[in-house]
Amino acid sequence: MTSIGLSSVQPSDHADVTQALHVLWQELGSEVLLLALFCAGFALFRQTAVRELIPGGTIARKGSKTCSKACTFKDVAPTPPLVSPKVGPGAASKASPTLLQPSARRSVSMSTLSASSLHCGGVGGSGSGGSPASMAGSAFPRPLSPAWGFSPSASTTASAAGRTPLATPSAGDATAAAALERVAKTGDLDLLREVCQQAAAEGDALPFASCEALLRASASSGEGSAVEVFDLLITGMFEPSEPALTAVVSLCAESRHVRLAERAVAYARKAYGRSTLALYSALMKVYGHARLWHKTCDLFDDMRRDGVEPDTAAYGSLIKAAVESGRHELAQQLFKESGNPDLLNYMSLIRAAGREHNVPKALRLLDELESSPLAADATAYNCALEACAACNDRAAADELFKRIVRLGHVDVVSYNTYLKVLLANGAHSQINAVLKEMSARGLPPNVVTYNSMVKDAVARGDTQRAWRLTDAMEKAGVMPDAFTCSILMKFVKQNPNSEDIDRIVDLVRRANVRPDEVLVNCLLDACVRLRDPQRITHVLEHFKATGVVPSPHAYSMLIRAYGHARRVDRAKELWRELTSGSGSTQHEEAFAAMVEACLAGGDLRGALAVFREAGEELRRFPRAPSTFAACVKACIQHKQPRLAIELYNDTKDLFICGRVAYNSLIDAIVRLGDLPRAGELFRDMTLKNVMPDLITYSTLIKGHCSRGDLEQGLQLLGLMQRRGIQPDAVLFNSILDGCAHKQMRTLTEQVLRDMEAAGIAPSNFTLSILTKLYGRCGDLEAAFHAVEFYPEKYMFEINAQVFTCLMSACIANGELPRAVEVYDSMVDAGCAPDAKTYQTLLSGCVRIGDPNFVDRLLRDCLDRGLAMRLDGEAIDASLLLIARRGSPDLAAPLAEDLR
Repeated sequence: MTSIGLSSVQPSDHADVTQALHVLWQELGSEVLLLALFCAGFALFRQTAVRELIPGGTIARKGSKTCSKACTFKDVAPTPPLVSPKVGPGAASKASPTLLQPSARRSVSMSTLSASSLHCGGVGGSGSGGSPASMAGSAFPRPLSPAWGFSPSASTTASAAGRTPLATPSAGDATAAAALERVAKTGDLDLLREVCQQAAAEGDALPFASCEALLRASASSGEGSAVEVFDLLITGMFEPSEPALTAVVSLCAESRHVRLAERAVAYARKAYGRSTLALYSALMKVYGHARLWHKTCDLFDDMRRDGVEPDTAAYGSLIKAAVESGRHELAQQLFKESGNPDLLNYMSLIRAAGREHNVPKALRLLDELESSPLAADATAYNCALEACAACNDRAAADELFKRIVRLGHVDVVSYNTYLKVLLANGAHSQINAVLKEMSARGLPPNVVTYNSMVKDAVARGDTQRAWRLTDAMEKAGVMPDAFTCSILMKFVKQNPNSEDIDRIVDLVRRANVRPDEVLVNCLLDACVRLRDPQRITHVLEHFKATGVVPSPHAYSMLIRAYGHARRVDRAKELWRELTSGSGSTQHEEAFAAMVEACLAGGDLRGALAVFREAGEELRRFPRAPSTFAACVKACIQHKQPRLAIELYNDTKDLFICGRVAYNSLIDAIVRLGDLPRAGELFRDMTLKNVMPDLITYSTLIKGHCSRGDLEQGLQLLGLMQRRGIQPDAVLFNSILDGCAHKQMRTLTEQVLRDMEAAGIAPSNFTLSILTKLYGRCGDLEAAFHAVEFYPEKYMFEINAQVFTCLMSACIANGELPRAVEVYDSMVDAGCAPDAKTYQTLLSGCVRIGDPNFVDRLLRDCLDRGLAMRLDGEAIDASLLLIARRGSPDLAAPLAEDLR
């Protein structure tokens, strides 16, 4: 095909143009001729306009002699600038009469900016052929490169920001249009901000076509940065017209970008004083897609203030929004004001009447529609029938259905809606008759028909009928869909059994149903309830074979199920499937399920590995602290506290643990005897604003007291009291026990007084500590006084532990007769001695050498059935004492009884 360059056509070359058109006519025909005429006319128009703008300017043509020497801007006579900064609508132009008016300035600015890449080598000499329009741009009096930051300093700044700098005009590829096109492709808001700031600083307008294209792309993308793009372009001297704004708002409908649409309408109202009907209609469309019906209704008042009269389509959108938002009075008002309502408006009001449960109103609207010039079709009648079904008005539905049949507007939807009414009223005997009538009219039941009947059977608990209907459905050639399977799953989910699950899976396979997320989750959940890992694996593999990728929720459910079944290996496989891939992200539910599965299977190292794999993602997991606490608890239960400490060290900077987790860790570290590390953990806890409680302080104080560090324990006690936390009996007893071990009698009695002053009554445990202390101090009288005084004062009975401690104190101080008296008192009080009591007394008596009391103790122990719980060495020592110092004849039978 002959190639003809139309851009080189000049007004003086009329003969050449005629020849070119003749050749085009012969080779391409009339269709391409129209295109050629348009291009040629456009080229002539642009060339003429530019010549009028530049007095005395010469348009160089490619290959002409006037272009043999490189052009420079200094060769052109200076003229006033073409575009004044931020010229608003209606602003007076101070430019020369030969310049463009404000309405045309944006297009000229676009040509100017597009031509700003031309320089000395950009025309002719460099071999880059230019169109007449681009040649005209080279003759503009002021080059725009400084305005767009093409100076070396601007380039250096852009390079320092980590982005390819805007090239200087000598590069030939750094026009504002190219920059904006790059922004549209890459979303580089920093680049857009730089371009707009340079334009605003120099008072230049941005290329209109590029800005409009960028706005359209932002509106279609639906990204949150679109509003910022709009604001930056407005700041950069871009003044979109009302049609351009309308187009942007319309594009926001599909992307549901409500913020950008509202921003564009607000700008239009500010710039032009009002919004047009087209803008309002486009905004209604945006709100409709976003289902923001209340906002659509609010537009009606705005339209009134702007004096905008809605058209039929706008009234339809407003009426629908009023119905959907429940503002039925407004819907009725709009319907009356519309003057000439269309069929859709009538249908919207009929639906509104159904939602109001006002069947007479719906039927009255249907009568009005029938009497109007509009033709009521089957859809309108079905809306009224649906209103009857929604209100469960059997009588009205019967009458209306007969009327629809008589008028010949009945279709499958009519029968399905009528069947819904019959099923809701339990008229199952009429179902078969209606089905036969459908077939007779050539309207065979469809999948909706069968689904309604299956749903009714499942709701009544008749699963056998539901399966029979499903079989009949397949025999009739109507293939079940995902909704059919979901209906069947409702019953199976409540009463899971392997047979029904297998039948549904087979139905999905036979009907080639692509299950949705709800169906997949329901099936997998039923399998999980059955606790059948093999069936779970089978169902999962089937769904994967159909191309269905389970949701993260489904993965989490399966991972947890495999964990409960102790199949940690399968759980790990699913975890790797979910987290593998470069674009995969961690899901909190799956993370928690995987940790739970590892803990259920006893794989503590695996749980720690899951935490490490999650890494920085733990910062955005609200459930991470609770999952961490469960892991710490499991480590301590498995007697591996060092693993818990290792996990804390790995994750302490990613989230803040709860108080329970900190208390568990501190308790584990105290049990290990690492009190300095426990102190560090206590400081971490307070620095992260996790307030220690009574358990925290009690654990630390008990640890210090048990290791003899009473000073540190008492300091913690003072700190706790200053923070308003009152010690309990356990904490006071821990301090008393520590003081008793160090035989610090004065301090022990002071702590006891503080304990009573705090309103905490001493207990048997407190009394046993005091008895041990006084026994070690050799003050048996104080011990007997305490045993008599405190039970009487605080009204509690002495237990075997206190009696044992008192007898042990007597024996340790060489007062065996008093120990025997205590033993007799214990028996008389009805307090049964335990094995520890006998063990303590026997050891003391053997040490003192009293065979008679030893013999008595052994026989009492035999009578109480506690002999088998005594230590063998203590029994042998006791029998040896009896044989040597007592009666050898008694030792042998006693030994036989003890065996």
